[in-house]
Amino acid sequence: MTQYGSFPGRPRGRRARPDDDVPEWAGFDAVPEDQREFPDLAPIRGRDARARDGQVQGEQGTESNGQPYDGHPSSGPGHRSAEPGPVEAFSERWRRRGSASRGDRRADRRRRRRLLAAGSGAVALVIAVAVYFLTGGSGSSANLGLGSLVTTFLPGELQQVPNACTSVSSATLGQYLPGQRKVAAPPLNTGANSECTWTLDKPPLYRVLEVNIQAYSPSGLASGDGSATFAAVDAYAEAETAKQNPGPRSGQPKATVTDVPGMPGGRDSVAFQATQVFQNNGAITDMVTVVVRYRNVIVTVVMNGLAHANTGNYGPVSPSQLSSAAQTVAQQVTAPLVH
Repeated sequence: MTQYGSFPGRPRGRRARPDDDVPEWAGFDAVPEDQREFPDLAPIRGRDARARDGQVQGEQGTESNGQPYDGHPSSGPGHRSAEPGPVEAFSERWRRRGSASRGDRRADRRRRRRLLAAGSGAVALVIAVAVYFLTGGSGSSANLGLGSLVTTFLPGELQQVPNACTSVSSATLGQYLPGQRKVAAPPLNTGANSECTWTLDKPPLYRVLEVNIQAYSPSGLASGDGSATFAAVDAYAEAETAKQNPGPRSGQPKATVTDVPGMPGGRDSVAFQATQVFQNNGAITDMVTVVVRYRNVIVTVVMNGLAHANTGNYGPVSPSQLSSAAQTVAQQVTAPLVH
């Protein structure tokens, strides 16, 4: 024995055995405790682990059914049982898991393909139904679709309007805004909407003339059949109501509203005039608004003049002259629309 209490001929390690007659497979329990080199150390693998391996179960020398055996693997439970070892069992589970995962992936791919095909079919059906209604069930185009709702411009309706800045003649501007006029920049001209404003500031005259031309489009929010004309009808009614009963926060006084007959367009035209008086810090401004609807187009003309100013030498103004100017300009702007 060495100075450290070990045997000189004994192999090193905590599983070292003193006798050659002890088989290697017998394990930790085969060595008597007084012959172990490190008796205070626990075995590397516990008994429960060896039992799971099918080598030892219960007490040494006893099979799981209570019958004794010599402890050799060839005659023990591991030899009698056809069950695979832990490595083989793990490999088999891993193989089955991989096979199941591949099967699941293939099933998912097939399910996604079926869903994609079903979705494509539904989209194609919706498009086919929409085309059928929009074309009236035939190969030719139609104005009516989705029941009786109008979706395109009807004959006689306008999609573009003329330039408002060139719609008023120089003679009319010279008559009602005499002197050096200015055009408010930039004027609006987008095809379906055009607007232009002129100002005159020459004491005692201060005048502002505004002209707006708006062509309306078919709308599902419009009344009637949703046509462009019905959309303009709704806008005309809203403008008249706003003049008769302005909101409390609009900053506008109630207007005196009257119908204006004789506008271009005959039975396809309707017009009203609204007269208002604004008072602000001692200044008084008279304003006359003429609104004309021709089919799906609305023409709005606003003519205002400063009747009394709190500073400067402005006024007075004639309300009848403002009314005449607004109606004259409205007739000139509406006339080119009629066809």
